[in-house]
Amino acid sequence: MCLLLSTTSFLADPGNLLRYSVPRGSGGDLCDPSSVLWHVDIVLFYYLLIIIYYLILQLRMNKNVASAVHKNANGANNWIKFTNALPPPASSLNTAVVQKHEKKDIEVVAIDCEMVGIQPDGQRNMLARVSIVNSKGETIYDKFVKPTATVTDYRTPVSGIRPEDIEHGEVFAKVKKEVTHLLKNKLLVGHALEHDLKVLRISHPKHMIRDTSTYWKFKQLTEGRTPGLKRLTLHFLGASIQEGEHSSVQDAKAALQLYMLARKDWELLLKKRRSRPRNGTKSHNGSQGKQK
Repeated sequence: MCLLLSTTSFLADPGNLLRYSVPRGSGGDLCDPSSVLWHVDIVLFYYLLIIIYYLILQLRMNKNVASAVHKNANGANNWIKFTNALPPPASSLNTAVVQKHEKKDIEVVAIDCEMVGIQPDGQRNMLARVSIVNSKGETIYDKFVKPTATVTDYRTPVSGIRPEDIEHGEVFAKVKKEVTHLLKNKLLVGHALEHDLKVLRISHPKHMIRDTSTYWKFKQLTEGRTPGLKRLTLHFLGASIQEGEHSSVQDAKAALQLYMLARKDWELLLKKRRSRPRNGTKSHNGSQGKQK
């Protein structure tokens, strides 16, 4: 009962706690204000009440804030408004901002071809297989090509091509058309690409070509000479390719990974070159022959 009365007094005026004098003795009735035990217990009890009081206030404040947020900024409602909202009128926007479109990254693809030999000596190349992978390394095109001339050397130990592979292959004209469509407006990656483009009988914008056989940092490995794709892949990627018969899919993926490895520095170099005045200097996109 004494604690209840004291509690009521405290709630009416918390300063009452400070008006208790320090007891001069000890012992006595637990409800006697002169008792040390009573004094200690009531002080602890008041501290507990203070903690409970502030916790209740905090909970009420949080509830009010949460209610306001829920009413004024409901996530689901805002998402619906956002997806259904009409674009603001152009007159209310800055003209420069309206006319400026965000530049999207150019799509990257990598290509590689396998060739067979024609003419009596078998030295002239003819397309036998073409493979294209996207920037994720996924194969998006891979076809054998029906020969347009008599094959005199299938080069099987290197090309992996056998007579039955191309006997029922796709006709060249269709392959050319499909590949041209796939490469349009894309950054083309490959190794010694001039040979691939030649057997495909197509061209590609020079500024959209990234040839791993001509990149100067890769050529440092061979002291300026044209490096082979196998050596580049082993040195820079730590992977072995072309162990026996070649795969145009595997070679395209290797060229792509080499480009991605050097992409940041490669593109920065090209950007700096484009910003310089043209003075007839040679480009590092030149090639010295296809070396796989």
